[in-house]
Amino acid sequence: MKHLKAIIFDFGGVLLDLHISKTEEAMSKLLKTEIVAPYKDNYKKITLALEKGQIHPEAFIHAVQSMCKPIPQGKEVVDAWNAMLCGWQEDKFTLLDELKKKYQIYLLSNTNQIHLDFVLNELKSEHQIFDFEDRFFNHCFYSHKMNAWKPEKSIYHQVEKYIELDHEEFIFIDDNANNINSAKELGWQAYLHPTNSELKKTLEIAGVDIDI
Repeated sequence: MKHLKAIIFDFGGVLLDLHISKTEEAMSKLLKTEIVAPYKDNYKKITLALEKGQIHPEAFIHAVQSMCKPIPQGKEVVDAWNAMLCGWQEDKFTLLDELKKKYQIYLLSNTNQIHLDFVLNELKSEHQIFDFEDRFFNHCFYSHKMNAWKPEKSIYHQVEKYIELDHEEFIFIDDNANNINSAKELGWQAYLHPTNSELKKTLEIAGVDIDI
């Protein structure tokens, strides 16, 4: 791609393998009922607040505990919440290393401090990667630190202001169609990635030069 200077990646489902159903199952066990009823609205409210940085992890844990009888330990809530995070396809580390030699690389993720702590610790213990953010990215945009959440337009505007590139100079890759469509409405070159699939294929469709 002639004018490409930067690539913006989503996190879960694109770089990190993600299975949201695993957290839904684990939380349903704690709540002794399906998440969809009677806790659907409250559960959605607190998870969104956590990912937009409107409540601290401790408040999220307490809110989940308040829905449960018997009351689970805090670690049980954290483990259930993190169940969706399912590890790495290690070839993606090599791919990111190579891409950063040619392009500015950014991460734009709807996430939260509980998930981020888990992922960074797992990268250290399982892959001996102690400098994940600095090694692979020019900057990481996390929803809970930006007080905004994809597909809200404000989060994309914050990214645009930071990277200072024209729309034809960067691409965005995400596995959520709503996030892609919202970015396209702002003029971004955005590509839908099949969740947990081979990233190299999506990059090739986007016209990215890959040497590996």
